[in-house]
Amino acid sequence: MTGALTKITRSYLSMLAGGAVITFCAGALHAAQNQQPPDYSTLGAVPFTSANAPSAVRASETMLTIQGGPYTLGRNDGPAIERRAHSVTLEGFRMDRTEVTNAAFAEYLNALDIQVLVAFEAGGVSAKHLSQSGIALLTEGRSGSGLYPLIALDDDQARIGHDTDRFVPTEGYADHPVAETTWAGARAYCHWRGARLPTEAEWEAAARGSDAFLYPWGNTAPDPTRVFTSGRTGVTGAVGGRPAGASPLGVLDLSGSLAEWTSSLLRAYPYDPKDGREDNTLAGERVTRGGDYIYDADAATLTATHRDGFSNASERGHRHIGFRCAADLQTDQG
Repeated sequence: MTGALTKITRSYLSMLAGGAVITFCAGALHAAQNQQPPDYSTLGAVPFTSANAPSAVRASETMLTIQGGPYTLGRNDGPAIERRAHSVTLEGFRMDRTEVTNAAFAEYLNALDIQVLVAFEAGGVSAKHLSQSGIALLTEGRSGSGLYPLIALDDDQARIGHDTDRFVPTEGYADHPVAETTWAGARAYCHWRGARLPTEAEWEAAARGSDAFLYPWGNTAPDPTRVFTSGRTGVTGAVGGRPAGASPLGVLDLSGSLAEWTSSLLRAYPYDPKDGREDNTLAGERVTRGGDYIYDADAATLTATHRDGFSNASERGHRHIGFRCAADLQTDQG
């Protein structure tokens, strides 16, 4: 897919800044694109409770209900990838009010049987800190290595470390959205919570509402009261910090902050859930939504229709991508 390759290429070329030298290898990029996502739901995490995972329980208890019915996706006056405007009918579902935080994802890591040998700070983990299985779950190594972890805790933009007893968020970042999760890692966390990633159709419906707004709050351009965009790598904000940017249904942080993984493969509109794009076993780029705080951070990319996110290869963690969970209405929460 030319468009998908172009976005991966952009992320590699961005590394040229500052004089770094990179050997571009199309074969390696193609191999990474076609890496089948692992199913981490089989890891056997301890069930979450108010005792061992208060952040996860709170997020589950405050999920918002999105009513079923017809919703407009896409638009006719936007980029080609967003065309054409079309209607889809969705079943009712629930969605997290905010993005998943570092504190909540640390709770999930603590529910897994990951052997940590030596304490480490966020971004500073290496082979000496973890067992072999831990290395595979928590590090991505160099680009092209073929690893597809839960989260890349070896990246400088990660905000979760280990204190010899537990995985812990970096001080001051507990309530910030978790970055550096892969698509499979985000999906595994949601499964632990008895939920799932939203489809991109559900995400857009939650963001635009029945009035098909251009932005979650309406049709006026974004401003700092509605959207968090620092423009500086690693400088994120606490979730829920821009209440004026809420959607009509009360969902927060749908524009700016971190872009968000959806369950959907990046394929052309019109949206058809039966064409394979919702197959969780297939390799390929997954759609991210909502713009972000550093790359897709202008009025054109902070829209609720934007679906051409910067550098969204599913097998890697990214400094600008987080996620939130969704659930069917009939699904009981933990």
